[in-house]
Order: sequence, then C-alpha cells, then structure tokens
Amino acid sequence: MWWKRNKWKIITSALILVMLAALWYGTLTQDQRVIGPETHVAATASPTIPPTLSVRPSQPSSTSPSAAQSAATSSPLPVEQTAPAPLSPPPSSEEVPSPANVSDAVPSELPPTESEDTAAPEGTYYCTLSISCAALLDHMDQLGAGKAELVPEDGWILRPTEAVLYEGESVFNVLQRVCKQNKIHLDSTDIAMGGIAYIKGIGNLYESDCGELSGWTYQVNGQSPNYSCSLYALQDGDEICWSYTCDLGADMDGFDSAGNQP
Repeated sequence: MWWKRNKWKIITSALILVMLAALWYGTLTQDQRVIGPETHVAATASPTIPPTLSVRPSQPSSTSPSAAQSAATSSPLPVEQTAPAPLSPPPSSEEVPSPANVSDAVPSELPPTESEDTAAPEGTYYCTLSISCAALLDHMDQLGAGKAELVPEDGWILRPTEAVLYEGESVFNVLQRVCKQNKIHLDSTDIAMGGIAYIKGIGNLYESDCGELSGWTYQVNGQSPNYSCSLYALQDGDEICWSYTCDLGADMDGFDSAGNQP
C-alpha cells in the first residue's frame, strides 16, 4: 500500500537525480574525465620554463658571512663577457731613437723669440711725446670748480713716451694717436674748415680755465712754433712736449708762445 501511494514520488526524485548527474558530467572537459580535475589543475598551474631563460640558483638559508661568501663564489650569476682588447706589441729596438739620434734631431740654432728686438718696417720712425700741466700747480686757486681734481700731483698727464712716427705725420697726428692709445681726453677743432687744428682741451683742462691767458701750447725740441700743430711735419727723433700755460707760454721753461726768451 505504501509503495503504491509513493512510487511516483520515488521515481520522479530518481529521474531528477539522474538528470542532474548527466548535466554535471557533460560540463567536464575531456582531460578532466581522463586524469581527473585535481591533476588537470596541477598541470595548468605550473607553466613550463623556456629553455632560453637562466634561473638563479637558490641562496643558502644560512645568514652567516662565510656561507653567503661561499654561495656567491660557488654559484655566480651568468655575466656576459667580452674578449679583452689585444695589446699593442712593444716597439722594437729599431723604432726607439738612441740618445745620439735624439740630439741630432734638435736644431743647433733656435728661432728668435718675441722678446728679441726686430727691425721696424721701412718708413717707420720714432718720436717722444709728453703732456704736462705743471704750471697749474702754482695757480690752483685760480681754477674753476671741479678742475683742481683733474690736475695730477706731479703735473704729468703723460710722461715722456716713445711713439711711432710715420713718414709725413704732423704733431697733431701723433697727439691724436697717443691720446687714443692711452685713453686721454682730447678736444680739438678745425679752424675755418681749412685743415688747421686748434687744441681746445686735453685731460678735460680747457683754455681759459686758469685765466684769460691760459691754454695749451706745444714745443718741439725745446722750441715753440708759431703755427698750428697740424702744419708741423715731424722728423725722426723729435721731442714733442704739450704744456698748459697760464701766461701765454711765459711760464713754459723760459720761452713764450713764439719761442722767444723774455
């Protein structure tokens, strides 16, 4: 009686279990069905190491310095090595010069150095130029404001200096070049645009800075020409002295501006 009442329930439950088992079996791959799931998982979990890669050997577990040193020396890492460059052979005895050969190679006469005197180019001569304002030392109280500080203590704006003299140059040409080389102020003017130079100031000291009779004048070999410095043609060895006068040259070594003694 019990079987008749419950046989359909038992049959239905058995069919459901059979269907579930069939579904589970169908989801397994072929490899899982052959070797089992655990073996398949273990096979896929450890990838194959390529043969080209080098694996560093395991380090010893000991932490002592001797163990670490022995492990490092016994199993070093693979290092790319290059062949050493070949050494050049030592020179033969024939290539090394003997002391006699070395001495023979040194010239007996050395070329002249830059310090030795060399001949001046043809047509080049020399003269001497100086610039003095010593006459102002006795008239400092007559100078205008700011002019006293321009006067040197010894009165020399430029001590006697040798200068190159080219053929045909005048006193004015040499004065221009020397002042430019020594960075000395020079102010001149061309009288009536006729090529006749007139010196107005040297070293920022101008005419009339020490009275109405003051200004610049020049001497050549102790004589004071009575014409413009641009018209005086110099000769080799001439001595030129520019001086600031406070009395039309009367205070200039006993000569006036015309070169006459009083």
